[in-house]
Amino acid sequence: MQPVTADDLRRREIRLIQIAKRDLQLQDDEYRDLMQTVTGKRSSTELDWTQRKRFLDHLKKLGFKPKTSGTGRKRQAPIARSPDDRHAERWDKARALWTLLAEAGAIQHNTDAALMAYVQRQTQVDAWRFLNGYQINTVIESLKRWCRRLKIQVEHG
Repeated sequence: MQPVTADDLRRREIRLIQIAKRDLQLQDDEYRDLMQTVTGKRSSTELDWTQRKRFLDHLKKLGFKPKTSGTGRKRQAPIARSPDDRHAERWDKARALWTLLAEAGAIQHNTDAALMAYVQRQTQVDAWRFLNGYQINTVIESLKRWCRRLKIQVEHG
């Protein structure tokens, strides 16, 4: 087995960044803006090894879960919910509140992946479909309180 070179490692990390972009469903402009904010660069090919690590760590905080081993290429769902979830209506409520916060400038990324990262931080649960009613209410109420602190008008419901 040949030793891994710096170029091999660089190619792997860049490929991993591209996989994270796809899995987090980041549009190209928001991906480049995010990279600019975290590393000061707008292209993964311009990043040195510390910037690549910093950016990958940030993507993991947003919910990216890289595959650690195995040769199979099974794809995991980009977001941990499905449209036919029994809690889909409550997801829509959380998503609407998240959008209000984004429009007010309180959050940087108005994406499902960013909202799911917030949900994971609040509940320690990896998928919306695994939340119980109490956890869902906790997430929605925390988003409502955030809106109220920013004096964003929220419809009752």
